[in-house]
Amino acid sequence: MKCQLFLLAGLSIGLWGAAAAQSASPVKLTLDQDLIRTVQKDGKAAEERVSAPSSVLPGAVLIEEVTAQNVSGKVLNKIRVGVPIPQGTQFLGSVTPSNDRWTTQFTAACAGKALAYAEAPLKCTETVEGKSVTREIKSSEYTNVRWLLDTLKPDETLKLSFRVKVN
Repeated sequence: MKCQLFLLAGLSIGLWGAAAAQSASPVKLTLDQDLIRTVQKDGKAAEERVSAPSSVLPGAVLIEEVTAQNVSGKVLNKIRVGVPIPQGTQFLGSVTPSNDRWTTQFTAACAGKALAYAEAPLKCTETVEGKSVTREIKSSEYTNVRWLLDTLKPDETLKLSFRVKVN
């Protein structure tokens, strides 16, 4: 059985502070969705990236890679780059991690409502049989990934990514 792939429509960027007042977007975003295949090279398993496949089978691993490029000509501060987990897939937990320049956050549904973005692991508090119960949300239940970039230098390009498995 083959599944057709569609690029995400929900790619978003957010700027707050002084940069938010600009009329044209100071950041150019590009999203690539590629297939990750395991192949044998010199008798060892290796990964091969297949650009923009037209179809994939259930169980296939895809990489969602967003490229953020500062086209403003000046340093940008406090940038949010968000990408939804594509429908028909589940997040695998492999993501460009937080570092000294950005924080990686996630959201998921809890008790029928979207949680606020937070760093992993996410927790959900629900009422079960009249009692408040808190559980850790599995990464496969995450619905969105977001990176909070502290700064993006003029003409700088960053590549941020995560992997999903096709249901």
